[in-house]
Amino acid sequence: MGMSQRDQAAIGGFGGSDWRMHLRDMRTLRMLQDGAPAEDDIRRMPDRVLRAAVQNPDHSEAARTAAEAELRARRISAERWRLVVPGFIRPADLERRGDKLFFGWGRAVRVWSGRAVFALLAAMFVYAFLEVRGEEQRYAELATELAQCVASGACSQAEADAELAGLTDAAPPLWATFAALGWLLALLVWFFASAFRRHPARITLLRKFNVRHLSEPLERVLAQELRPYGHIATLSDKYIRHERFGWLQTALLSIGNPLAALWFVIGLPIRFVWRLFDRSVMGPAVVLNARDYRNLAARLRDRIGLNVQAAMVSKEAFMVRTSDAWWRMTAQLLMDSSDAIVMDLSQMSEGVGWELDLIRESGAERRVVFIALWGKLEEAEAALSARGIDAVVHHYAPDGEIQRRPAFRAAMLAAMHATHHVAP
Repeated sequence: MGMSQRDQAAIGGFGGSDWRMHLRDMRTLRMLQDGAPAEDDIRRMPDRVLRAAVQNPDHSEAARTAAEAELRARRISAERWRLVVPGFIRPADLERRGDKLFFGWGRAVRVWSGRAVFALLAAMFVYAFLEVRGEEQRYAELATELAQCVASGACSQAEADAELAGLTDAAPPLWATFAALGWLLALLVWFFASAFRRHPARITLLRKFNVRHLSEPLERVLAQELRPYGHIATLSDKYIRHERFGWLQTALLSIGNPLAALWFVIGLPIRFVWRLFDRSVMGPAVVLNARDYRNLAARLRDRIGLNVQAAMVSKEAFMVRTSDAWWRMTAQLLMDSSDAIVMDLSQMSEGVGWELDLIRESGAERRVVFIALWGKLEEAEAALSARGIDAVVHHYAPDGEIQRRPAFRAAMLAAMHATHHVAP
């Protein structure tokens, strides 16, 4: 089941195009969907198509068995079909910059410009609220004075109306104008620094699904510890919040920017229609068949799209929902295509055990950083020991904070070095 460095290189390294050709082989063939196919049909199929056909859950069990038998007759292993979608980090980037690739000046620009956007927006709302209240009070006082003036005959009604109109037409103070320009500038800086981030890492998170008391602390780990690295890919969990309010955040960020507001309004129906044909775009991905699998793999290379999605949501970057038939293929795709794998061992299950066995059999232990909730450390270490995996388990508190953070970040960097074959 293991995949050698040579196999990985053949499938496609950084920026390679071979992986796209390899991905095309993962198609559902009609003649393999129902029952056993004709022997002549199987014999005419190329080696690469046969390898993918064996792994495709859309094909019938009889067809997959026949394809595997044909591969054995050709003395070809059916287990070699694996896909590596190239990431956005080069080995030279890790050698030259190390942790600064994720926690350097680029992150500082994103963080502080983002804070400036919300701080200036809050200041403008406070100013508008106070100004409206003050305006109402000044208007009432002036109206009373002018009414007395008109009643005494010291001024005419036309003069009083003109003075009241002059009060309501007063221009905002200069500092408010500069604050609005500053907010727009901060928004542009934040957007371009986030959307065009050049070297985000791709992190796959593996864990036990649908356990509320485990998912909530892990959700905080996503936001506090993993998000700075880049794109976090994980299979969907009903207790980890999806980007239900991503549209609202986009709408708020569009305030004061007519072009962004126009795109938001126009984009809503476009996103709805687009997802009818491609369930991996513009939101949580769904993998129910081979086409969805190919679309998911292609989306992993959408750097700007994933950058924007990661910036717009506060908890996670990329949730993937799969059917029971496709979850193993999807998990393997994410693991093989990641710069590092983070595995939560707070609770073992059949699925977590399968993932651990896959990691051990493929020799990928050095690419994995193991974590566990505080109080679950001994159980996690026992699970690794039972499989002969010698690795440190980093634990985190219920508030999501990783204990001994420097050691955790060093382990994340070491996992990326192992993925890209960079000497520590």
